[in-house]
Amino acid sequence: MYYCFIYKTIMITVKNLTKTYPGGVTALDNVSFEVNKGEICGYVGTNGAGKSTTIKILTGVLDFDKGDVFINDIDVRKNAFHVKEIIGYVPENANLFNSLTVREFLDFTGTVRNIEKQTLERRISNFSELFGFKDITDTSIGKISKGNRQKILITSSLLHDPGVIFFDEPLNGLDANSIFVFHDLVYFLLSRSKTIFYCSHLLDTVEKISSKIILLDSGKIKIDMRTEELKKTENFSSLENIFRELRSDQESNKYPYENLFD
Repeated sequence: MYYCFIYKTIMITVKNLTKTYPGGVTALDNVSFEVNKGEICGYVGTNGAGKSTTIKILTGVLDFDKGDVFINDIDVRKNAFHVKEIIGYVPENANLFNSLTVREFLDFTGTVRNIEKQTLERRISNFSELFGFKDITDTSIGKISKGNRQKILITSSLLHDPGVIFFDEPLNGLDANSIFVFHDLVYFLLSRSKTIFYCSHLLDTVEKISSKIILLDSGKIKIDMRTEELKKTENFSSLENIFRELRSDQESNKYPYENLFD
């Protein structure tokens, strides 16, 4: 399933973004890109490429050294709090309040987001039906499965109906059926002109659902293309094969697997 939209408004703007960690490790090296309204951008890269660092900066969680970052024309560095008000964010690893019940946590999230009480109750009910967690809403988060925790995390990121949504490995712990539900939800969000920044190591999924793909390697952008254009490039077979070629370029010799169990 693939959706096409008319893009008019730039929702995410990154210009010359640079981030170096203590010890001199450069996570992002002069990175620039744009993501438009109603677009789903698949943001992929090798381990340590700088993907999670990028998302943390875009969501106002992490500071950076140089460059400019704007979400819906809001300067992230100058107004990170306002950015957090208008976005939804599912981090790769999240610490939830284990002592709270599911309902208490979602009520708390909705209150922080200033969602009107009746609207909040309706949305919690709708999401619990969608993801199938109605029977655990009064259970402590510390006692529910990893998959259900992920469902609660996704729900909490969307309760306030944000215009820009960041997903960092959102499928962690989800079973096959829940993954189907999540992808249907993503398509629905796109139909409402939401902007989605989707970071994942599941390359086939990214290739399937993204309208644009950015490939990051060692803190630098190697590919920034619309998916349909990328697929038309010479010798393209799959995003996975691009990764394999990238890895081959980085390694002068392949590992001698025949020696693995010597």
